[in-house]
Amino acid sequence: MIPLLPFQSEAFWGSDDYGFCLWLWRRQAGKTTTLSALALRRMMEAPWRLVTYASASLLVGGEMLIREAQLWRQAIETWRLAVTARGQMLKTSADVVDFDAFCEMFESGKLEARLYHDKTAYSRTRLISPNPATARGYSGFVMIDEIGFIRELKDLWEAMEPIASRDPAFRVVMCTTPPYDDGHFSYELAAPPEGADFSRKSEVGHWYDSQANVRVHRVDVWDAALAGVKMFDLRTRQAITPEASRAQAIDRDAWDRNYGLTFTHRGTAAVSLAALHRAMELGRSLGVAAEDEAPLGWAERLGDGPVAIGWDLATTEQAKSNPSAIAVVEGDGARAIVRLVLRFRTSDPDRALAIARDIVTGCRRVRSGVSLSARRLAVDASNERFFAARVRKDLAGVVPVELVVASESTQHLGETMPMKTYLGNLVVNAMDDGLLTLPECRWLKDDFRLVVRARGGFSNSVDSNGNHGDTFDAVKLALHALRRGRGPAEARAAAVGGVVVNTKSLDALLV
Repeated sequence: MIPLLPFQSEAFWGSDDYGFCLWLWRRQAGKTTTLSALALRRMMEAPWRLVTYASASLLVGGEMLIREAQLWRQAIETWRLAVTARGQMLKTSADVVDFDAFCEMFESGKLEARLYHDKTAYSRTRLISPNPATARGYSGFVMIDEIGFIRELKDLWEAMEPIASRDPAFRVVMCTTPPYDDGHFSYELAAPPEGADFSRKSEVGHWYDSQANVRVHRVDVWDAALAGVKMFDLRTRQAITPEASRAQAIDRDAWDRNYGLTFTHRGTAAVSLAALHRAMELGRSLGVAAEDEAPLGWAERLGDGPVAIGWDLATTEQAKSNPSAIAVVEGDGARAIVRLVLRFRTSDPDRALAIARDIVTGCRRVRSGVSLSARRLAVDASNERFFAARVRKDLAGVVPVELVVASESTQHLGETMPMKTYLGNLVVNAMDDGLLTLPECRWLKDDFRLVVRARGGFSNSVDSNGNHGDTFDAVKLALHALRRGRGPAEARAAAVGGVVVNTKSLDALLV
């Protein structure tokens, strides 16, 4: 078999214990070599096994693809020697071609190796491009390398997860280094828990459970150095320490990610994972997120604080069209509690109005003998102005309605900015300060992560189902309505136990 270093051997055998695990290894630590050894073992263990190897190198192309093709050609020849020694036979679709043709077969996904256990029974490994459209056919044993370079990784995982979950014998291994963009799905899969300590180095690496509850095998540059993986000076070509390598690096941020495996919030996502996790942990039992229709009893969560509603409009119902989103937010001192987030699709304006009216009337309640209702409904009138005007007219006697146009300008602290930028900052600042709670919900988290920073403002990405941060927009409209319904901001100093404490209203803390 292929000789392995201590951390490679740890992952080679340790991955058997998990249906899905991720290798977070420093660059150039031998992932392809280890994965090829694992593929050979899988094929040797039993006939009729299918090993699917998918690599982002096939997407990126260029020298990265050629280098990986070289590694796989060497691996296949090593396989052939190992198989022949066992009295078995290995055949590939590229047995009689030169290297250029081998690269073409590798790039086109036509490269396949078959290990024959007898004259008719065989196992096989296929090398393909990671494509969500074909991922529904992944089964058996799946290996996906360089997932940080796969743009549609989340869609790919969504397509293959039901297959991987179907059979307890199936195994999935993914490999990456921390991506630059913290909005990439691989960041969420691999990010270690808060406070994780990897200062004690080990030649076998470290196992941990990520924030997404994925089992991760971590090997940074110092762990790999203990196992014998050297680094060399770019000029003298002499062996150097990791510290010396970092000192001479032009881009130390890239070095920290590629070798130190550092996760940094320097991507384009407007809301960090840490802020989302905190907001949902704080709001775990305080609110609810739903699709299609508001759940029964949602209004029972309302307290005696001021309540406002935000509505991001869309009047379409196709499976992959933009949905509408409505959010109900209650003020609780300095904190804003999202009591309800509803996402739905409909092309019927009457149904959309009925849903909104039900939510508005649901906000009516009696607390401590006082009748309370929603203070304001803010509606996004940027794209559907005629329908927004109808909303204001039809609900005029039920709740004050404000039409908000994202492209119009507003002033804050003497600075003129687009309304969309101002409203987006309401949400981001409140979350960063721990003053906004959200219902704990996976699709809600994914939707919030579709909002990105762009040229000093905010832009919304679109996922494969047509969602594009609609719930984020509904919450920002609700926060705006809550502020507008409260009057001017106030801040005053109050003496408590001899200590002066600065207590601010929701208005002052959100901005």
